[in-house]
Amino acid sequence: MADRSRARTITAGEILVGQGQPADHLIVLGTGALSSSYDTVHGRRLRFGEFSGPCVIDKAAILDERGYTATWTALTRARLFFLPSNDFRSLIDNVPALRQHVLSWLAHRLHDQQDDLLRAHFSSAVTRTAAWLTRAAGGARTRVPLPGAQQGLAETLGVSRVTVNRALQALAGEGLIKIEPAAVVILAPEQLARRADGWGPASAR
Repeated sequence: MADRSRARTITAGEILVGQGQPADHLIVLGTGALSSSYDTVHGRRLRFGEFSGPCVIDKAAILDERGYTATWTALTRARLFFLPSNDFRSLIDNVPALRQHVLSWLAHRLHDQQDDLLRAHFSSAVTRTAAWLTRAAGGARTRVPLPGAQQGLAETLGVSRVTVNRALQALAGEGLIKIEPAAVVILAPEQLARRADGWGPASAR
């Protein structure tokens, strides 16, 4: 892969690729961090998250050949490698371990999206916020940076900033988190995970 890839370095704030742009290369983020977002025709923005290297971004765009699924923007100086899409598909055909990895990744993404869809339709903003924090923290007592502060988290959850602020305040009031500028400290990871599953004060639902 390294032999067939070309390297490129971009600076913070630079747009790597735009949503819908033809996906003719698999992009490997070596070092640095990128954000992923989607802008609707009505001017709303949905933030998919922040990603740090090393990782591969937007595999789905290469697999279905419908263009990059999001706009990718550099958060820091980043070193990237571009592998022609045909070479990536050939590797999937000929390397069983890579094929299994891609299938596992697709299954994992499907399960996450099903969970997010269920929460979006049947859960409160407090529950959805707790679920996002639980996933970001990995079940640990830790400090979780918010993507683009509270506004970025609102774009990630598809709600308003005011709604996110109220949800965070509710979780802080329950003693589960501590709110910091552009970050949240997880104080009680097990209780927060239960809150993410819909358990908690009825008044906060």
